[in-house]
Amino acid sequence: MTKESLWMWGLTLIIAFPLANIGLAEGVQRLQRRRNPLSRFLDNTRKLVLPTLAVLLVMRLFLGFENTDLSLQIVQTVYWVAAMVTCLSLINAVLTAKPKTNQWQIYVPGLFYQVARMVVILVIIAYILAAVWEVDLSKVAEALGIGSLVIALALQDTLSNLVSGFLLLFESPFKLGDWIRVGELEGEVIELNWRAVRLKTRERDVVIIPNGVLGGETIYNYTLLDPVHVETIEISFPHSTPPNLVKRVLNDVALTTKGVLTNPAPEVLTKSYGEYTISYDVRIYIRKFTDLYQIRNDFVTRIYYAAKRYKLGIALPVAIEFDKLDVSHLQKSYSSKEIAEFLRTLPYFFSINPEEIDKLAQTSTWEEYGLGEEVIPEGQKVDGLYIIREGRVKVAVNDIQDREHVIAKLSKGEIFGDTAIMPGETSPVSVVATDDLTVIIISRDSAMQLIDRYPKFALEINQFIEERKKALVGVKGTEDESNKNTARNGYLSSRRFIGS
Repeated sequence: MTKESLWMWGLTLIIAFPLANIGLAEGVQRLQRRRNPLSRFLDNTRKLVLPTLAVLLVMRLFLGFENTDLSLQIVQTVYWVAAMVTCLSLINAVLTAKPKTNQWQIYVPGLFYQVARMVVILVIIAYILAAVWEVDLSKVAEALGIGSLVIALALQDTLSNLVSGFLLLFESPFKLGDWIRVGELEGEVIELNWRAVRLKTRERDVVIIPNGVLGGETIYNYTLLDPVHVETIEISFPHSTPPNLVKRVLNDVALTTKGVLTNPAPEVLTKSYGEYTISYDVRIYIRKFTDLYQIRNDFVTRIYYAAKRYKLGIALPVAIEFDKLDVSHLQKSYSSKEIAEFLRTLPYFFSINPEEIDKLAQTSTWEEYGLGEEVIPEGQKVDGLYIIREGRVKVAVNDIQDREHVIAKLSKGEIFGDTAIMPGETSPVSVVATDDLTVIIISRDSAMQLIDRYPKFALEINQFIEERKKALVGVKGTEDESNKNTARNGYLSSRRFIGS
C-alpha cells in the first residue's frame, strides 16, 4: 500500500471515526427520548462495530498482520460477532411479532421473526468459519449428512411442528388476536411460534397447542374475514302466550341489549311445540366475540323482566303438571291496596283524600325492570308518571360526541316521566335502571284529573315543572339548539318524595 493510501486511511481513522461516534451518540439520545426502537441499533453500532472495525483496520493496514495470524483472526471474529449482534438489533427494531408501535415497523408472524434472526446468525457464523478460520464447510456438511437420518428420527415431532407451523403461516387460518376453537378448546391467539400456538381462554388460562396437533384438527375462526358473530338462544313460553306477542317482546329486548347489532337485525323464529311450551330461537348478531358471554347474560336476564311486564308467563319443565303446580310465588304482584298504602306515604299525595287514592290505585299499574334496562328512551313519548316503588334509576343524556352524562340519580319514592302531562312533548332524557326496579305508573288521564280536582297537587306539579324550566335557562347556542341542549343537560326530573 502506498504512502498516500496510508495517509488517507490515517486521516479517516483520526477524523471520520470520532465524528461518526459523536453523530451516533447524538442520534441515540434523540431516539431514546422518543422511545424509538432503532436507538438500540445505533447504540450497538457505536459501541460494538466502530471500535472493533478501527482495531481491525489498524492491525491490517498499519501493523501489517496477515490473515493467518491468530491475533487478527480473533479480532475479525469479534468484529463479525459485533456485526451479528447489531444486525439482530436492527431486525428487532424493524420486524415485530407484536402490535406495531411505529408506522414504519413491519409486522410478521412470530415464526418468520425467529427465522429471520436464525438466518442472520447462520450466515455470519458460516462466514466466520469459512473466511476467517478457513474451515472447509463442504466437509462439515458431509459430516452432518451422515448423522442427518438419526437426527431426523430423533426430532421428528419437533420437525413436524416446525413444518406445520410454516404451513399454518402460509395458509393463515388465523392471526394474533383472533378467537378460534380447536376441538373443545376456545380462546384468543396470543402467540404463534415455530413449535406451538398459545391461546388465552375465557378463564384467562394459557393453553399451548403444538403445531402438529393443529395441522390435524378442524379450526373454527370466529373473527376471520367477518367479525360479526351470530348467537342462537332458545327460549320457551307456555302455549297460552301468543307467539306474535312473544316474538315482538323478544325482538325489542334484543334491540335494547347493549352490544347486539341492529344491522343485521335480531331474528326470532318459532322452533317447535312441546307438550306444555312453545320453543323460540332468538338469533342475535354481535361484533365483538370477546363480549359474547356478557351480551348473552344481559339479554337472557332482561327477558325475565320483560316477560313479567308483558305477562308472558313462566316457562317450566315439561315434566311438571301445571294444574297441580302453585306458581303464584313466581309472579310477584302488588294489589291495589298495597299501591294505595304506598302512595299515602308520599308527601306529594298528602293533599288528596284517601278515597281518591284508592280509586287511583285501582287504575294504576306496576312494571318491573332489570339492571341496565332502559325504562324511558330519549325522544320517546311518555304515557304516565312513574313513581319508584323499589330500586334506583339514573337520568342521563348523550352529547353530540355520544358521551353519556348522568344528570340525576333517583331512588324509592321519587318520580320521573313528567312529560306525560305535557301534550306533544317527548322525553328529553333517558331513564335507565341501575338496580332491579319496580315502578308504579299513573296514567296521563288520571294524573290530569288529579291536577284538575286538587289545586295543591296541581301547585306541586307546577312547581316541579317550573324547577325544570329554570334548569333549562342559560344554555348557549341557537334557540332551537338551546332548547334541545337545555332539555338534555338541565333536566333535573325529580323532587324527592321519600315515603315516611
